[in-house]
Amino acid sequence: MTITELYDQLCDKDFQDHYTGNLFFPAYMYMYDAEKEHEIDQEILSIKDRLYRPSNYLDIMVVDIFEEFTNYLKQEKFGRDSKYDFYLQHESGKPKQVADALKKDAYDNRFLTYLDEKIQSHLNGAEEYEVAYVIVKGFGNAFPYIRASRFMNNFEKYIKGFKLIMFYPGEAKDYYSLFGLLKDENLYRAIKLIND
Repeated sequence: MTITELYDQLCDKDFQDHYTGNLFFPAYMYMYDAEKEHEIDQEILSIKDRLYRPSNYLDIMVVDIFEEFTNYLKQEKFGRDSKYDFYLQHESGKPKQVADALKKDAYDNRFLTYLDEKIQSHLNGAEEYEVAYVIVKGFGNAFPYIRASRFMNNFEKYIKGFKLIMFYPGEAKDYYSLFGLLKDENLYRAIKLIND
């Protein structure tokens, strides 16, 4: 599926209904070549802008998972510091412990709730615009702390009232391959929108 075909699908009124999908699970995965990261970022902004226009009247939320995780760590207190500052201070001296702590924080219910509250706040503020999609990107930057498969498995209970479109910089072999190089777990319930 090309980016133009993806845009056409997102414009489709039947597809916009968050009750349509694989077993009524409204999560989709768009795979692309990791070397086109900058180009895809521009395309996402273009899609968001075009869907917002009166011809479609959709308010699309774009979530950069890496940025949101960073923002979450900056507002989470750890003693006198934020977790972000604490991890930066100890990263060079205790890299394994910091990496393990970051991976734990990435799937903690507090981070998932933080993300859900941001999405719900956006949905509630859409006013006269209809919200059909939340686009999640940034998994390349968030690796190895946030893996797309594990994120989706943990976040799926929050996907209600919208369709989630995850942009994945990799390909599908017998397994999902981040950047076309690293083996990831399968996302059994997400419907693949493969970029041919």
